[in-house]
Amino acid sequence: MPYLKIQTNLPLGKKSKQSVLRSASALVALELGKPEELVMVALEPDTAMLFAGNDEPVAFLELKSIGLPVRKTKRLSQALCELIEQHLGINRDRVYVKFIDVNRGMWGWKGDTF
Repeated sequence: MPYLKIQTNLPLGKKSKQSVLRSASALVALELGKPEELVMVALEPDTAMLFAGNDEPVAFLELKSIGLPVRKTKRLSQALCELIEQHLGINRDRVYVKFIDVNRGMWGWKGDTF
């Protein structure tokens, strides 16, 4: 049930997209201790974005999950920023990460909720 959305102003080729998606999926599963079979990752490259008044490479990440503990957000932020820096070359001071803990009854799957 974890969902990670990555938005960046960088254009990416198919190979780069797949590499980021696969790495991000594995990372989220590992860091949250959830099966990767339940992890969804979306990547939105070439998005019109501006940060600090300029359009240099930037990324915005949003991680939603049921039972996302605050005690894990610092480590998750570090790991996700490292992933973005490694795969996209975007410095961590140009990355925002938003964390959202979702109530079980507010997350649907297979025609039901968790």
